[in-house]
Amino acid sequence: MSSKVNFRRASFEFLSIVVAVVLAMALTEWRQDVLNEKLAQKSLENIITEIKDNREDLLGDSAKIVRDLAFMDRWIKSFENGKIDEDFSLNFDYSFLKRGALDVAINNQSMTYIDFEINLDLAEIYNTQDFYSQKALDVFDAMASLSSSTDKPESREFLAKVKGFRFQLGLVMGSINAYLEETKSFLEVNESR
Repeated sequence: MSSKVNFRRASFEFLSIVVAVVLAMALTEWRQDVLNEKLAQKSLENIITEIKDNREDLLGDSAKIVRDLAFMDRWIKSFENGKIDEDFSLNFDYSFLKRGALDVAINNQSMTYIDFEINLDLAEIYNTQDFYSQKALDVFDAMASLSSSTDKPESREFLAKVKGFRFQLGLVMGSINAYLEETKSFLEVNESR
């Protein structure tokens, strides 16, 4: 028995299946892109909120650090002039800056769908944040060294430790200023997105 194959009909059915599969794949890809864009947008919103919170914490810290730096400058000048007017005491505050929103965005791979320039800005901001955190830990080390010699506040050794502490605190203040400037620019550009 011979059966005639209708090549035209078979070709049409084959093409119909191919077109349907390609169309389904394209729609699936489009849907996934839309979901990825939404996830990236939500991640960016969370990062912006996190940066705002960190800014608020650092604004409070910076005011206290400015007072501490001014006090140390006065104290050092008094010491070098031979008359210490006030006891040496400081209260360094350290804010633990958050980075959870960035870590989540990295883990869920939504950073891939955020604009390249925004990614560069975020890398710079979070690098400055890491520098602040490291320098703040150095301040605590300097404080420990300073507090171990408070029994002789009139000694040159104590003065050297105060100057070392002041230097470390100045680095922290510089990193705060850099963070505040970077985040101000970033927020002005990206907050309206």
